[in-house]
Amino acid sequence: MIRFLEHSEIDKTAWDLCIQSSVESSVYAQSWYLDIVSPGWNALVKDSYTSVFPLTQRKKWGIKYLFQPAFTQQLGMFSTEKKDDRLLSAFLLAIPESYKLIEIQINGGNTGSYIPSSFEVKEKITHHLNLEQPFEELKKNFSENTKRNIKLFDKSSYKINNDGDPGELVQLFKENRGKHINQLGKNDYAMFLEICHVAGQRNLIKCMQVRNSENKLSAGAIFIKTHSGYILLFTGLSEEGKSSGAMSAILAQFISDQSGSQGVLDFEGSMDPGVARFYKSFGSHEIVYLQIRKNRLPLPLRWLKN
Repeated sequence: MIRFLEHSEIDKTAWDLCIQSSVESSVYAQSWYLDIVSPGWNALVKDSYTSVFPLTQRKKWGIKYLFQPAFTQQLGMFSTEKKDDRLLSAFLLAIPESYKLIEIQINGGNTGSYIPSSFEVKEKITHHLNLEQPFEELKKNFSENTKRNIKLFDKSSYKINNDGDPGELVQLFKENRGKHINQLGKNDYAMFLEICHVAGQRNLIKCMQVRNSENKLSAGAIFIKTHSGYILLFTGLSEEGKSSGAMSAILAQFISDQSGSQGVLDFEGSMDPGVARFYKSFGSHEIVYLQIRKNRLPLPLRWLKN
């Protein structure tokens, strides 16, 4: 039986055990992560936490809705049970009617399941790199352009620092690419730094940065440990960093450090062709996940939202 639980009713110990034991397991769905990105989140739970579905909610103009939190690419159903395509459908149909708009992204483990026809479905892409092989084998699949960028960086005076400051990297991002991203506001950046802080306490985070000869930050990347490997959670890059091949060098160094281990590096995107091409240049392959939507707002608002 699938039950709807208010936040105060959720047994977070049982929840986290289900997430850890599920095939779709992800750090995004751990209770501590959800507490940061969606305070007061509710849930759908089957039986004694054999399968779960987080409900990341907000309220606007008195109307409750489900949204996909920033820095949380995929959620959806997580299950310890044998795969059953009907189970995801049952969870989706169990979402309370009180949520008048549903706009969420479900994890790649849910993609083969039946989605009720009342939901709009859109495919999205992320990129995974299997880290099991030795680095020399993985490097053979790098594009020629990526290899050139790494050589360019290696010949420079730049150095990679493996113990960077996430706050500095956020500032670098805001001064560069962040200027053109209106979706991220002050609260989102503060939330991200809280993720980094808590993940750091749990030894789940790695911040790699590149500085020039004047000790000025020019590039960086933040990786977070998840159950299947690592997620590239955040990057920052200046024009100087672009011209030096710094991001290619950072990613190559991380891949080298983690090569031969069990798991994958999830590049966390992207639908942008240029970014996708960059991630593919490391030998990664596409993974499909789904964005689902259901609009049951009052009629005037429904037209406006559509």
